[in-house]
Amino acid sequence: MKRLIYGVLLLILAFGAYFLVDSKLKIAKYNFDANSTIGKVNITSFKDEYKILYFGYTFCPDICPSTLTILSSVIDEMGLNDRIKILFVTLDLQRDNEKECDEFAKYFYANSVCLKMQDSELKKVTKNYNAKYELVNLQDSAMDYSVAHSSSVYLFKRNGQFYKEISNLTKDEIKKEILELTKD
Repeated sequence: MKRLIYGVLLLILAFGAYFLVDSKLKIAKYNFDANSTIGKVNITSFKDEYKILYFGYTFCPDICPSTLTILSSVIDEMGLNDRIKILFVTLDLQRDNEKECDEFAKYFYANSVCLKMQDSELKKVTKNYNAKYELVNLQDSAMDYSVAHSSSVYLFKRNGQFYKEISNLTKDEIKKEILELTKD
């Protein structure tokens, strides 16, 4: 009987250790070090808020403004403005500075923050997220170059644990996934 009790206790401890390590690994894979107008931040810097991370840039002519507008309107309709933080990660390290990028993100959604990473960190993070981007030279253009990029958004729980990637950026799909995320 003692062996059975010890066996069950050992099994419970093993499962507990597994879930603790698994949770920490899920946070570590999607973590980052970034600069912002509020200082250095990472995925766990925004306690008690759900997070939606989006890669973009301020000179983006259409995709970034459209995505941020959809996110903002869905979050507003759901009445979750004070519970969800949008993390706007700039892909344009040459033109975007933290202050102007932050103003850009806040124009669409007040509870947002722009994150700017070092080039090596950005490459590592986009690889971990499986996000794609590339600078595209634009000859005879005042912009000089553009940044082609994927347009998924990434949802995170309040503790910084990755929840889900959304690549179908319709209002209904975003609303459905945010509703699932915020059930806890």
